[in-house]
Amino acid sequence: MAYALDMKKNIAALLLSLLVLSSCQVTENLEIASDGAGNSVTEIHVEDFFITVLSDFSEFLPESDTSIMDGAIDGYIKSLENASAVSNPEWESLGGNNYKVEFSFASIASLLSDMGAENQSIFTLTDNSIAFSLDINNYPELKSIVPFLADPNFEVYGPEYNQGMSEADYLDMIYFLLGEEGPEAVTNGTVEVLLTVPGTITETKGCTAINGNTASFEFPIIDFLLLNTPLSFSIVWQ
Repeated sequence: MAYALDMKKNIAALLLSLLVLSSCQVTENLEIASDGAGNSVTEIHVEDFFITVLSDFSEFLPESDTSIMDGAIDGYIKSLENASAVSNPEWESLGGNNYKVEFSFASIASLLSDMGAENQSIFTLTDNSIAFSLDINNYPELKSIVPFLADPNFEVYGPEYNQGMSEADYLDMIYFLLGEEGPEAVTNGTVEVLLTVPGTITETKGCTAINGNTASFEFPIIDFLLLNTPLSFSIVWQ
């Protein structure tokens, strides 16, 4: 009986982890000014299926007057409030499992430093370019930026524990854990980053310029969960 209760608690924690990374459509609007400062606005839509699953396991989570998702988003904002490079972090519920999170930052470099990644290879920045590259080799650097990724409840479902696993095998695992609706909910998860730079874009790689100063980088979240191939893009402007 105790084992079953512990198992359900672990599953509840895991569901919260998967919820953040695999049950959402996330659109990140990132604007960078000429002085390096910027603003981030993230819109998140959570699948109804995952809200239902989380509600089913809510009895195994700490009691709270707020919903599970409201509590998770509010906790993220509180972590941003502790970063000296961040100002005016706030969030709002848009209804229908939709959320918006917004904050400003002094510079991407100072933001990364605040997050514990002063020396990292994921982002490369110059006065007129930005590049992003994430693969299984520098994934540990991302865990220092986002400590949640190092949580044991998530790690076993992340790329380091599943190197070489096919997408089909991964979805079979999700099916076993969450039932028949789980795999589709995970494959529906996507991330789009809309990056606005302080100049006219002259070159892009791995992303698409949608106007003179904004480019779009989009990928399925399952690609992040497996990292069988690197996620990368670069933008140059003048």
